[in-house]
Amino acid sequence: MKVIRDDKKLSRVRTAMQEAGLNALVLHTPENVVYVSGVWCGRALSYVILPAEGEPVLVLSTGETRPRTWVKDVRWFTSETFHNIRSTVEAGAEKVRETLSALSVDRGGTVGIDRIRDRVLSTPMRYELNIIDDGILDARLAAYDLKDATALLAQARSIKTEEEVKLLRKANNIALIGLETFQQNLETGLAEIELSSKIEHEIVTQGTMKHRANQVVACAFVASGPLAAEGYKYVVGNTRRKLRKGDLVMLELDVVVDGYSSDLTRTFVVGKPSKKQRELFEAVLDSQTAAISIIRPQMRASEVARAALNVLQRYDLSEYLVHRLGHGIGVGVHEQTPGLHLESKDVLQPGMVHSVEPGIYGPRIGGIRIEDDILDTEKGSECLSEFQRIPE
Repeated sequence: MKVIRDDKKLSRVRTAMQEAGLNALVLHTPENVVYVSGVWCGRALSYVILPAEGEPVLVLSTGETRPRTWVKDVRWFTSETFHNIRSTVEAGAEKVRETLSALSVDRGGTVGIDRIRDRVLSTPMRYELNIIDDGILDARLAAYDLKDATALLAQARSIKTEEEVKLLRKANNIALIGLETFQQNLETGLAEIELSSKIEHEIVTQGTMKHRANQVVACAFVASGPLAAEGYKYVVGNTRRKLRKGDLVMLELDVVVDGYSSDLTRTFVVGKPSKKQRELFEAVLDSQTAAISIIRPQMRASEVARAALNVLQRYDLSEYLVHRLGHGIGVGVHEQTPGLHLESKDVLQPGMVHSVEPGIYGPRIGGIRIEDDILDTEKGSECLSEFQRIPE
């Protein structure tokens, strides 16, 4: 899949830079690097530099695979002891300093950096964290006036461009492969981990081969029976427990396609649902439907959360909703804006993409969650993840 230059996104970031008085941005968290450049790096050891004027520059470690990118200026750095992550970070920070100077960003100029992961550098490899001492980049850029640009990037990322929406649609379309695999393999005797593996295999294989994605990461968390009642925790399931007839089975599915995310949940039953289970499913579906149906531009996110909770209160189930209703989605699976909860100050805007995921959990009722990805529009909202929501 070709990586497209998104001029609207670049313009939005540059406008924010101008308002903040920044001469350049230096970004190194994988989410922000892919947001600005389209490059989804294998490790958080690379940088994108965006000057206030002129083209962006990628600063990559020689340990990084040459990426597909529209960025023309790619500069490489090598550490003499590559196995030492700290020395690699030091070499990268030095290359950033040299590049800023070469781009004529004056010493003493104001440079924005993303500090969200100065200490812990995450990667697209699941669960892997690179722990390093912080302050390395600050030390190398001591000649500049450094400002934390984390909030600037979070705000820019909260409104998606048309190109970003295309990428999010693709992530959701590929995630549907996982929901179909889940639904088709709810069989007694199959272990949670076996079902999870099937789902991830189909997503990654078909996403790459059939849907022509460059890189797909799928995380499928399957929780069945009594474990479904703990489905609000991060993360539960994927055990040796075998599915049994009548089990509630919850799938929490996170899929990232070329750096853009989808976050979906479905809960089904092994066999036919009981009358009580049907009532619980209907309550959660009504809660989600009510919340999505009232979304309009300039609506407070807290009002959407309240609408979902009000429905569960009518079913006498509100005490079992123990998490927020939703969160932003983009280059991050969980983005901070908008946050859909009762105390949120966020206001919904066209172009925002977020989850709507009411759920109920408890030992007496089990666990049921329905989660979809929603695009806010000028007219209301659009669901990016159409798939059967409750058992038949």
